[in-house]
Amino acid sequence: MTKMTKEQRRKKRKEKELLRQKQRQVGRGKRLAPWEAPKMKMFQLPQLLKEGVPLEKRLDLMRSIGKDAGEKFAALYPQTTKWVTEYDPIYVLSMCAFYLIASPEGTDREATGELEFHHHYLELLQAFALCQPRNHSVQPLCEQLLVLKDHMKEIGKHMLLRHLEIPKQLTSDEEISSYRLRAEMMSHTTAVRNWAYMHQMTKVLIDLAHSIDPAFEAVYGVAPQRFFSMLLQIAEEVQDRLDDYMAKIRKCAAQRDFRAIIAAYNDAFPENMPLTEEQAVWMWKESGEKRLNLLSMLVMHAELKLAHVYSFSLDRALEIAGEGTDKAALQALLEKISFRFGELATANKEHFVLSNPVLDRPFISLEDGTYFSAVWGVLPHLLLDILEDLVWEDKGLRDLYTKSKAQYLEDELERIVRAGFPNGQVFTGSTWQTSTGVAYENDLTVVIDSFAIVFEAKSATVSDPARRGAPSRLSETLRELIESPSDQALRFIDRLKSEPGIHKFRTKRGVVNEIDCGAIKHFIPIGVTLSHLGSIGSNLKKLIAAGIVDKKLEDLAPSISITDLESVFELLTREVEKVHYLARRREFEAHMDFEGDELDLLGFYLDNGFNIGDTEYRKDVALNMLLKSKELDPYFIGSREGHAVPKPRLAMTDWWDAILNRVSEVRAEGWLETGFVLLNTTKEDQEKFEVEFKKLARQVQEGTASHSHHWVVWETGPARRRYVIVGYPHVVDNKEQRNSILAEAIENDANADARGVAVIGVNMKHPHYPYDVLVRRVTTNLFDTLTLDASDASSEQAGE
Repeated sequence: MTKMTKEQRRKKRKEKELLRQKQRQVGRGKRLAPWEAPKMKMFQLPQLLKEGVPLEKRLDLMRSIGKDAGEKFAALYPQTTKWVTEYDPIYVLSMCAFYLIASPEGTDREATGELEFHHHYLELLQAFALCQPRNHSVQPLCEQLLVLKDHMKEIGKHMLLRHLEIPKQLTSDEEISSYRLRAEMMSHTTAVRNWAYMHQMTKVLIDLAHSIDPAFEAVYGVAPQRFFSMLLQIAEEVQDRLDDYMAKIRKCAAQRDFRAIIAAYNDAFPENMPLTEEQAVWMWKESGEKRLNLLSMLVMHAELKLAHVYSFSLDRALEIAGEGTDKAALQALLEKISFRFGELATANKEHFVLSNPVLDRPFISLEDGTYFSAVWGVLPHLLLDILEDLVWEDKGLRDLYTKSKAQYLEDELERIVRAGFPNGQVFTGSTWQTSTGVAYENDLTVVIDSFAIVFEAKSATVSDPARRGAPSRLSETLRELIESPSDQALRFIDRLKSEPGIHKFRTKRGVVNEIDCGAIKHFIPIGVTLSHLGSIGSNLKKLIAAGIVDKKLEDLAPSISITDLESVFELLTREVEKVHYLARRREFEAHMDFEGDELDLLGFYLDNGFNIGDTEYRKDVALNMLLKSKELDPYFIGSREGHAVPKPRLAMTDWWDAILNRVSEVRAEGWLETGFVLLNTTKEDQEKFEVEFKKLARQVQEGTASHSHHWVVWETGPARRRYVIVGYPHVVDNKEQRNSILAEAIENDANADARGVAVIGVNMKHPHYPYDVLVRRVTTNLFDTLTLDASDASSEQAGE
């Protein structure tokens, strides 16, 4: 037996790894069933540095790591060129898109920790490919595909870590925080894709395109709604071709006999010249009469067809665009969002990281009149920016679009809020003036029970310089999208709170909005954007620390994108849950150090309602919630694809669920406050409360209770957010006597400092599930202060 050399062993390992990679692509090795929601676990990281290490030393360590990463990146990054010059770039891009990016329907490699090749690596490869003429080499990648993957992984790692090299002239906390904020925006720009779910991105894109249809067609000769709908349909066809290709390979792989494998391959690709019996026998011998080797040979041949999977023709585009579409105009528009090989020859490749031209022009125009792209997977993410780039080339079109976009955001906000608060009063476009005559307008306010939620919408776009971390433009953008709506919302709240009676506001529609502030006790400000700011938008402390805004947290409102707001409202079906989320989300953001965006926060809220006890106020704890939203993806994506995926819901017991349902149906005075109190408990607390309640209920029924009238008192939350829930099982039929006992339970001196008290009463003689009576203490202090200073915790936060 011949002993293999070290290089031969290495090559053999690479071949086996490549085979496993290919097997995963045909449906093997999945840890989760399709559309099964993962559970993203939280765990504590060990402390990396000892206590007492000076800040300067910490900075020196970070700078050292960043400098080393920058040097390695600078050395590795230019070497990327070889992958698209030594091989046919179309073939290379197709192989990466298929083997390293695509995954079976309903699975997510990122959620399971198996994603090693991120989409922005593929985008970089496509940009590098366009820097020189196409090489039509037929040389296969084979095991070099894994070498390519490792090369891009190394680049990605160093690309991220090089931001740790904080410039030495930055020494103050504010300067360092500002740099980190810029670095975070740059990382978001480089790597984060899909600003919303597919159905949301599609809706926003098509709605905005439709709003400027005639004007756009007058400039470009093609209706934008048709054009972008066509691109979205082709993206679906690419996915269909990809699924078909994978099904064909699976069918071949399912055969056990080599002749059956060859026959299945001939059936799968009838456009090929069929392999004969003689050729089949020859291939079987060449493969060493090993089934997997034969399959690898056939798959390698089939891979030449991947370029077709990721391409489309002008004629197909014209067919989808529909009758009446001008072919020449359609082609001209496609060419505007495409590159040809060699067109980026003079481009600065370093700029591809933060300003990849492929994201503006994602297609490659080929010599035969077809268009190829490796980035179909993120095309819906790109199309809104592409629409805006086209719009910005014509001033008249730009002005029309800007107005349409602002109106669209306000209309969408009204649609979502009206659907989310069917029992609320919705007021839009309230205009008013200050005592000095300055005019303002509130976009939308919803009043429900004793709560008023004040929304302000901003449709401004995050500019390209801001995305690249340009200090002045980033600051300007964040102030416009976050600080400005905060000012407007809080200013309107101050106006409403200034007088307890009825306020009358004129609107541009000619309707007068009458908002009765007499019963409103709680105000929640919310800023809404069309742009997605990622984790920056959901963490206002970063803006303050970076000196972007010169305000306290009390002077800022949470910022939520319109698509994320829609997702929040879809999952939190009860009005009381929406109110609780919006109120607690503001407090949680202020108190807790965390990393995550809005949907990560939503995923975390569904676990515990933001009820994490004293941990919320600990300054030595930080939560990394990034990827928590992965638990929501199967529902939002799979349900739109027609799959029966369970809807994520706030964790609670069946009894609590039934109580909140009844509260929401009956809607007695103060029902939202009652529900708010009940939501300040975890499922675990609810379970413990129910055990104690049932224990006392049995004693009451058996007459063995220590007192004639007894109740279970359950305290929930940390000291500064203490709520009390009382369980009162009784056999009292006299309502006056029962109410007197309930009043005693509510007004007990031990409950004096509680922010809210609710009593659940059940008549054990003839109980009505889930309760017979539910009452609350009228005086409440539901909202916590935003400051972490415990000495201020007893006072109500600004805006309540």
